[in-house]
Amino acid sequence: MNEHDKILIVKYITRQANQEETAMAKYLINSSKAHEAFYAAYYETWQKSLYYNIESIDANKAYSNFLASAAQEETKKPQPSVILRRLAIAAFVLLVCAFGIYFYDIRTNLNLSPQGLAESEVNVPKGSTRKIVLPDGTKVSINAGSTLKFDKGFGNSSRTVYLDGEAYFDIADHDVPFIVKTSHHVIRDIGTIFNVKAYADDLEFETAVIEGEVSIEGRLSLNSDNKETVSVKRQQVLKLNYAPVIISGQSKKDVTDLIEAKVQKVNSSQLEAYTGWTEDLLVFEGKTFHEITKIMERRYDVEIVMNDVKLKNYSYTGSFKNVDKVEKALKILQETTDINYEKNGKVITIW
Repeated sequence: MNEHDKILIVKYITRQANQEETAMAKYLINSSKAHEAFYAAYYETWQKSLYYNIESIDANKAYSNFLASAAQEETKKPQPSVILRRLAIAAFVLLVCAFGIYFYDIRTNLNLSPQGLAESEVNVPKGSTRKIVLPDGTKVSINAGSTLKFDKGFGNSSRTVYLDGEAYFDIADHDVPFIVKTSHHVIRDIGTIFNVKAYADDLEFETAVIEGEVSIEGRLSLNSDNKETVSVKRQQVLKLNYAPVIISGQSKKDVTDLIEAKVQKVNSSQLEAYTGWTEDLLVFEGKTFHEITKIMERRYDVEIVMNDVKLKNYSYTGSFKNVDKVEKALKILQETTDINYEKNGKVITIW
């Protein structure tokens, strides 16, 4: 395994690789046990770096120490080629600098203190998504306009997160149960991969199970205000819909106005409607235009105005991938729907 391959894998781990380098790194990792072992070791170091104190990292001092160490080694064994030495130094500096950037990003978005984790909070703004690894190894993709919180000591005596928005969870094995708390419901993992959509300002709640099983607690019946528990298994979706409550001219969700509650079986392709966003895929399965505009507002960080009641209730089914601009999405919708739109800054008017 040569130094160039090592640098390439380090760049991939630290998210510094371009598209071509990413593809090559993935190929190397999958085609060689040596490359796979190197990736595994450095990836684990990268994840553990979440707990390091950024103030303690001095890139200049570390680089000087590296050069001093390298000089000592040169007196003990034959010198490697100048190119290989430069590549090794570049890999080291890249790793330190990348860690510094990563730490800054984590500290800014997770509110980490120098003493470690207090209450940590991940805020994902509209127009973007984010993938993180929790201290227990659980992988989480967080959708636009969402907030995820977890307490100090997460992964020890408790694995509880608090979600306002949408997130896709791939739960790590652990003796402590994994719990997701939303504004009105509690989701308990039973060894699983699942997606939760629970925006506080939405009139719907969804939990889709890809693998395993979850139990969901809260008000789940139209005819009772009592808390209940339901199990949702692999390729099942729990859907709850609420009636809007008008307060001061604004529509808000109230737990007492549940108008639809159902668990339905879905196939693999239908699951894309719930998880496709993690792969930059927009899927609308019988969504109303009003629901679609809410998704697009978060996705593209825009405000969509649509006063036509008939158009709001129009049902649409379709999917598209890698649509990076709202104008492209609207043009695709125009191909099958008689709509016009006008964009003024971040405000889009549809009629």
